[in-house]
Amino acid sequence: MASTRSFAVALLAASTLALSACSPAAGGGGSLTPTDQDAVRAVTTAESDAGGRAFELDSDDDQWEVHVAVGDREVEVRVATDGTRAESSDDSEHLDADDDAALRAATTTLADAIRIAAARASGGARVEEAALEQEDGTPVWKVEIAGGTTVRVSGVDGSVR
Repeated sequence: MASTRSFAVALLAASTLALSACSPAAGGGGSLTPTDQDAVRAVTTAESDAGGRAFELDSDDDQWEVHVAVGDREVEVRVATDGTRAESSDDSEHLDADDDAALRAATTTLADAIRIAAARASGGARVEEAALEQEDGTPVWKVEIAGGTTVRVSGVDGSVR
């Protein structure tokens, strides 16, 4: 009985985390546009589909292209524009050592970086792409907003740089 209860509690916690990943962050002075919500959904959909952690997002040919680290592999997942379903995936690449190191050091997720960047950008801004990079040995999410704005989000504490 105790193991069933533990499983139910774990399942509830995982469901709550998954749902909160699709919701706009509280506070921050802004809200996500529908496209930014779609970007967050695309990241969480790709992570769920591939079973790993996303480190790059790009809008491409009316789809989202999300790169997910799964063990020592890089899986590219193509997700529908609205972010709700994975349409294809390809895990033909070995995960780059720099990407692996940056992911291991980052505590801020790609979905959180998108939320933070969207809240920081001026009204109606739309995320076009995002990627994790290393700057002076520190992980930084570089989030590109339509119109040429780049928002840099610390991979360590989520602060805007």
